[in-house]
Amino acid sequence: MRHFIRTTVVLLAVAVPAVLFWPAARAFVRDYRWWWVPVALIAAAAVLLWLLRTILRRPWGAPWRVRALATADALEHQVDAMPPGRTPAERELRRSVDQAVRHHVQVARKAAWPEHGQRLPVDQQLVDWWTGAPCEAAYINLHEAEIALAQVLPDDQVEAAVPEALARLGTMDGTDPRRRAAEAQLLSSPSGPQRRAAFQAAVRIGLELKDQQHTRLRSFRNVILITTLGLTVLVVAVCLVGFWKPDALPLCFGPEPTEGAAPVQGPDGVACPSEDAPPRPGTVPRRLPAPGDVALVALLGMLGGGLSGAIAIRHLQGSSTPYDVPVALSLLKLPSGALSALVGLLFVHGGFVPGLSQLDSQPQILAYAFLFGIAQQLVTRLVDRQAQDILTKVPSKEPVNARPEPSPVDGSTPVLPQPGPHRLRRSRQRLGL
Repeated sequence: MRHFIRTTVVLLAVAVPAVLFWPAARAFVRDYRWWWVPVALIAAAAVLLWLLRTILRRPWGAPWRVRALATADALEHQVDAMPPGRTPAERELRRSVDQAVRHHVQVARKAAWPEHGQRLPVDQQLVDWWTGAPCEAAYINLHEAEIALAQVLPDDQVEAAVPEALARLGTMDGTDPRRRAAEAQLLSSPSGPQRRAAFQAAVRIGLELKDQQHTRLRSFRNVILITTLGLTVLVVAVCLVGFWKPDALPLCFGPEPTEGAAPVQGPDGVACPSEDAPPRPGTVPRRLPAPGDVALVALLGMLGGGLSGAIAIRHLQGSSTPYDVPVALSLLKLPSGALSALVGLLFVHGGFVPGLSQLDSQPQILAYAFLFGIAQQLVTRLVDRQAQDILTKVPSKEPVNARPEPSPVDGSTPVLPQPGPHRLRRSRQRLGL
């Protein structure tokens, strides 16, 4: 970050005297008013980098590390509270489970915080955030410790943990034979070794399912981020082409601009994203199309994409997983909106939109660019739906259904409580019956 600040200061120290004392640079700043767009983008990127570095310099880094360490402590306390076995076989099993749980807890602690309480470097935190290897290693080992601990839990604790094991299985398909067999064994087996074995199998299936869903969720998030990065590079490339050769992307409407000495002034009736022709009285004539037209349209489309992302938040739910999929979805809408605005105006210019082939003024062009940026939601909402489906399949402790559903094992319908006579009488009075 210090190198970035120094580089920015050096560039400002070179740019300010050049604008003040170099006539060509001063004329460029005066004639082309779009230069503030890249300056604003660079300033926003600098602020975001500073905020990211500040957040990553927190002592505990990602929240999942704190959660993993707390779970490891809880498992150790739980294994310490286990009663000793009454027979030699029980004591041997207790010792074996104790060793397995402590081994997995130690590996999970090392994966969650390998620097013995010191702050992790920023680059290592970014690599861990992208690959997810430490997070997966920590949670997999914690789950293995929980599975091993199920062998020595007292019967009352096993009975208390059965609903949670069944809830994890509830995210699987109802026709899955593993779910049906596990539910049938847990619901029909009496207390004893057979029920404990069924409980341990159900816990293993549920936790392995949770780990697989987390891996799938991280892969989906990485795909979204790579797509966002690729679209951003594409938008930047298109803006550079528009700056280098403004005539390459026809975003002006009306008669063709005349060719002549620079600056070339378009005829009456020409409307471009930068301004209309002829210019207002007292202004310096500008080249139409201008080098900043493509960047201006992309910026308006990005604003439309940001607005659609803010509106789409109402359909998204927060996630307790360590992977920020909703944030990645919101970032995807920004370059998608920019590309939608550019492609939409090209379609209008080419006559592909029925009943619309010409735009009369600069405000109309900018307004359509903003609307096309919002229209990218027609495509990205499919990605939002896929993300919501994946998040829904991740096992969690949040209630999913307000009404109980029949189990796929027995197919019985739960009996809902019937309203009493006083409640029925009050309901009839409200309805006027």
